[in-house]
Amino acid sequence: MKKTLLALALTTCTATALALEPMPQEAGFSGFFNVGAAGGAVESNFLAEIVGIDLGNDKVFNYDSPNETTIIIPTFNFNVGYTFANRKTRLSAGTAVESSIDFSTNTTIALRHDFDSLGSVELAGLLPSSLPVEVWKDPYLTGQKRSSTEKTSSGGRLTWDGIVGSNFELIASIRSIDIDDERSGQSLGLIASEQKLLDREGDVTRVELGYTFNCGGGDFKVRPSVAYIDRDLDGDAMAQDGYELGIQLLYNAGNYVWLNRAAYQSLDGDEDNPIFHKANDADVYVLASEVRIPEPFGWDKWTTSVGVSWGENSADIDFNKSSVALFTARLGRSF
Repeated sequence: MKKTLLALALTTCTATALALEPMPQEAGFSGFFNVGAAGGAVESNFLAEIVGIDLGNDKVFNYDSPNETTIIIPTFNFNVGYTFANRKTRLSAGTAVESSIDFSTNTTIALRHDFDSLGSVELAGLLPSSLPVEVWKDPYLTGQKRSSTEKTSSGGRLTWDGIVGSNFELIASIRSIDIDDERSGQSLGLIASEQKLLDREGDVTRVELGYTFNCGGGDFKVRPSVAYIDRDLDGDAMAQDGYELGIQLLYNAGNYVWLNRAAYQSLDGDEDNPIFHKANDADVYVLASEVRIPEPFGWDKWTTSVGVSWGENSADIDFNKSSVALFTARLGRSF
């Protein structure tokens, strides 16, 4: 099934900047926002809606790989905050994309302090996004129209950049996944213990260590990283743990900035799925590239950007596979 969608959603396809952004040089309020549009394709047997817009595939008749849905999504994100008079402490609010494959986002409330020798430390509360995602209550229901329910997450994140004066950075987060009406497997006549294995709620922990290499006088930055991921979901057949290897590249040419990111995850399922009789092992691939052009047409404090991204969850279970491919164009302003 293919259909074109129009919705307001947070961008999920940008290459991320390296480490924490520099502290503003002046005290007071400052920040940025950007708006734009993203278009491409999504494949998922679990995603149902983004901000009330139907993603299709409300009926399935077998447990094959998901069908493709084409999308056009207006995008928006922001970060705004107040820097205190010492110019070392900042309180801010913003948006954060947690996963470019399942459109998980959070609203962040963060407190940051730049220590003289310890490094920069930021503590952030991860609140449910104002633009939640809807998933199918029972994704395994076949031959009938499936109904959707809201999926949100909340938790916290610690970022420690420039650890004791080095180029190391630590990012640790934990999020609690909540599904309003979780009914996975209810239509299949499973016994209670088997249905429990399919529960998608629970905690997701991620701990990442990165190191930034500065080349060419700082115009070219390379940041390799390694992360541990623990998807400690209530359903052991949905739970996974494993590692991620990533690399980010940033090139600042003065009249444009080019950001790139690549990541690979290897995840092992905890228990066999009672429907498919195999574990939910998966390899996950993410690629993203974005070009940002400051002050287009001589517009002070404005930035334009175009980007492409691709992510794929290549799960051993065909029904659990998913992918997202998007092209994005945006216009932003700092203040």
